[in-house]
Amino acid sequence: MVKILLAGIPVEFDNRYPDLHELCRGFETELTAEIQIRVAPEELAQERAMQPGDFSDGYLETVCAYRKAANALLDRDVFVMHGSVVAVDGEGYAFLAPSGVGKTTQTRLWQQHFGARLHVINGDKPLIRMVTTADGVRFDAYGTPWRGKEGLGGNLSAPLKALFFLNRSQEPEAVPADHVQTVDLLFRQLLLPREPDRMLRLLDMADKLVSTLPFYVLNCDMSENSVIRAYQAVKGGTSE
Repeated sequence: MVKILLAGIPVEFDNRYPDLHELCRGFETELTAEIQIRVAPEELAQERAMQPGDFSDGYLETVCAYRKAANALLDRDVFVMHGSVVAVDGEGYAFLAPSGVGKTTQTRLWQQHFGARLHVINGDKPLIRMVTTADGVRFDAYGTPWRGKEGLGGNLSAPLKALFFLNRSQEPEAVPADHVQTVDLLFRQLLLPREPDRMLRLLDMADKLVSTLPFYVLNCDMSENSVIRAYQAVKGGTSE
């Protein structure tokens, strides 16, 4: 059994295999669990049927456990977004794209450009938590133990400042995404639940995310020029 914080919420996993213990090092908590997760044998079998390749039961348990936890976290205004999130000077920037388009490359370029000012929150599947305040809502990005094959990220969080849809190009440029484009591209990067009530909850959070934060299309190359263009778009011209 392992108990960790996910988006600030204590979650307890009743695991059968040691893989989850190893994966979750650095995220443990002694707080009383608000959510309990257990992967049943039939769920593990279903996961194996969905996953091509010769994966161990322990690995498949970690995959299924995160999916189940993410589903339960929707009830607490938390959702999974497929992307990479970095924080510069405490503000979060998300890179969204299908696998292979360049999220990891963009993350590395931002690390190279900003140095110690930057921290990687999560390089693959961050959690996003909607927080309601007296002034409205904000969206905080959280690192999780599930951070992709590169293992980028840690037990960190930051409020989101802007989100970028990545598009490969030889001429770097960041342009505001229109509403229809934003909605279409965003939903390709969300983990969608099957339950109607949770889907409605996710739709509401996604609508508020789109209404609250700026989204850009970042035409990016393999140089720091794409970092400069993206940061200038958000900060109004400055690249520092």
